Amino acid sequence: MVYNVVIKTYGGKVVLMKKIILVIMLLVSAAALIFVYNDDFLYSRQIMKIKDIETVSQDISQNSLGLKEEHYKRRIKGVITNGSEKGEEIEMIYNETYSSVVTDKFRAGDKVIIDGKDIELKRDFYLAVMVVIFIDLIFAVGTFKGLLSVVSVVINSVIFYCGLYLYISGGINLLFLCVVEMLVFSVLSLLLAGGANKKTLSAVAAVACSTFIMLALLLIVVKTTKYSGINFNEISFLTVPFEDVIVPELLIGSIGAVMDVAITISSAMSELIDKNSDISSKALNRSAREIGKDIMSTMSNVLFFTYLCAGLPVFVLAIRNGFTLRNYIASNFSLELSRFLAGSIGIVITIPISAFVSIKIMKRGAKAK
Repeated sequence: MVYNVVIKTYGGKVVLMKKIILVIMLLVSAAALIFVYNDDFLYSRQIMKIKDIETVSQDISQNSLGLKEEHYKRRIKGVITNGSEKGEEIEMIYNETYSSVVTDKFRAGDKVIIDGKDIELKRDFYLAVMVVIFIDLIFAVGTFKGLLSVVSVVINSVIFYCGLYLYISGGINLLFLCVVEMLVFSVLSLLLAGGANKKTLSAVAAVACSTFIMLALLLIVVKTTKYSGINFNEISFLTVPFEDVIVPELLIGSIGAVMDVAITISSAMSELIDKNSDISSKALNRSAREIGKDIMSTMSNVLFFTYLCAGLPVFVLAIRNGFTLRNYIASNFSLELSRFLAGSIGIVITIPISAFVSIKIMKRGAKAK
């Protein structure tokens, strides 16, 4: 009875502490947004807050396919919010297009950055809003583990940048760097998410095995096909051989899905073994296969729609300019499909590997008990 009272008291204190921290985070978030909205003094270029927009003229252009687009000339009136000319009102003439492909659309109340005769939207506040919402929701749903996932993203981003720096300035092989980074990403992310335990160990081991198997398969395919069937138009701006970039890109693009599958299978095996330490390896394998079937299609769809969205603007542009779906896939989307297929292969490979590694590691520990 006393034990239950102690547990309830401790649990109540934890809940109260989480609520207090959430309130503090919300207050800090509000203060951060107020600061970012008023950080014009940090900019070396002039910032103008738009007070009024007036359309001076309007034209319609038409291309060879008969597609029309509206062009506008607008007079923008605003007040300077930083620098020695702070508080002064100015007017500017600005050309805008309906599609806004190469121009921004403004409205009264927006802040813009003035660069000579050009102006662009000051976007830091909108970015800060998204970051604040993301971090607050992460804590509200995942508490401290959620915040650790944000920390892992930041650390992994720094590591990724360091790898690129070593490749560009040090001449180190990019494929080698990406393989090392994938292993480091998985260790850090899974440790921060799950802590140091057998579940994390089995997930990391599964990711490592899957990475090397994927690498071997990709290299075999590349050597056999020599990239035939893939159009590299979208990376034609590269100043290095595309062969140096493609395989690392395919590997890095799949690491998130591979880690997700590995930790899902490992967690499931851990729960099953904790509930029944006498459960057979055959039963665990059967459960892993069923779980794998459930997550295989959903994770593959995540990859597919992620890469589809990446190419959506170019897809719409191509279709509007007379490309057929077949022509677009052949000329622009073949690389996206390759990324999707490589990631999906990684998912499929990781399921049995995760099951095998998890069962071997965790069953051994269960028997030792």
